[in-house]
Amino acid sequence: MPDPQNRPGLDDKLTLPSGLVLANRIVKAPMTENLADADNQATVRHERAYRRWAEGGAGLLIMGNLMVDRRYLERSRNIVADRHLDIDRLARVRKATGSTPVLAQLGHPGRQTNRFITSKPVAPSAGDAVSMLGLFGKPRELTTDEIRWIVGRFGSAAAMVEQAGFEGVQVHSAHGYLLAQFLSPRTNRRTDEWGGDVPGRARALLESVRACRSATGPGFTVAVKLNSSDFRHGGFTEDDAEHVVRLLADEGVDLVEISGGTYESPALLGLAGASDASEAGSVKEAYFAAFATRARQAASSAAGGAVPIMLTGGIRTRTAMTALLDSGAIDLVGMGRPLALDPDLPRKLLAGEDGRPLPSYALPSVLGLAGESEWYEHQIGRLGDGRDPDPKLHAATAAARFVTGEGVRGVREGRRRRRLAASS
Repeated sequence: MPDPQNRPGLDDKLTLPSGLVLANRIVKAPMTENLADADNQATVRHERAYRRWAEGGAGLLIMGNLMVDRRYLERSRNIVADRHLDIDRLARVRKATGSTPVLAQLGHPGRQTNRFITSKPVAPSAGDAVSMLGLFGKPRELTTDEIRWIVGRFGSAAAMVEQAGFEGVQVHSAHGYLLAQFLSPRTNRRTDEWGGDVPGRARALLESVRACRSATGPGFTVAVKLNSSDFRHGGFTEDDAEHVVRLLADEGVDLVEISGGTYESPALLGLAGASDASEAGSVKEAYFAAFATRARQAASSAAGGAVPIMLTGGIRTRTAMTALLDSGAIDLVGMGRPLALDPDLPRKLLAGEDGRPLPSYALPSVLGLAGESEWYEHQIGRLGDGRDPDPKLHAATAAARFVTGEGVRGVREGRRRRRLAASS
């Protein structure tokens, strides 16, 4: 834990174990962008959005949801990092950010692949469909060979990201996606080497991290996004998360981002499980701050030295950020939705402004989740079009756009995705 007399400020630099130097402690956290073209390639809209975020002043940008298997997408217009990836087009996104470093988040949605993409998603174990407006099919269990194949895809995707000039990758093991499904006893009931106790359930994650390491060169950053908890009965707990942080620290990862929740218990949007932060300076606006101290202690136990901790979820003001850094629990502050609405916010916070709450929504929780997510995605789309965000968009309109947009594209583009996947 940092020296109490030498706490970092928001504008202090941080050097990750990989050697990557960050200019300040504010990170643009990964969000779903849905800006790819029909072939799931990077576009000029990505370039515009990331240029705007780089100009906004964050010390690190994390690009959201590059998929490792085009058969199973989180959204229809994710970038897919497979053999069909146009590396030159992805490289132009990195070049657009200038001197601001960028990590690419790699993921697989598993059972959280919606029906517009496939009616037959996959998961560690067969089980119930994600309970969200009937938008998801019942998953089948992955075979051992399929798991090994997916792990290998994380490595090959990381190699392509490195070739595109990115400084590193973040392995997505939070928010109920596939690697998080392996971690949760609720969705992983396997009795082979990929299930059972915490080390067994963490094997898919650890093997994916190792695949990224082995496929890339020295100095390439490998980070992980991890839930503090699923906030679901019988799911991934804070005790489990603390154990996994220790395993990741022993593995030598360069950064652990703490978040929480799943589609079915969306604490990531502040709708469930928000923390009282009793052990992290009473920072009540940070959803998962109470776990940060436990994560810090676990991350500090590694033989190779402490692993930096980044906290994302509900953090809105400079006052809260300063308190979190002063507590010694975290090294970096992640901000997602606030930067979709105001891409210049990091620069303002670094200049001394305190920030403000985000708009609230009055739609029912599940519909509100789709509407709120789409509302911010719409703002990202405007940044990609070279325009300013539009805070007047109604949440119900945004929810309707999710269903109609994903539905039309899923039907129209599904055959093309399946054809390309068959040749991968």
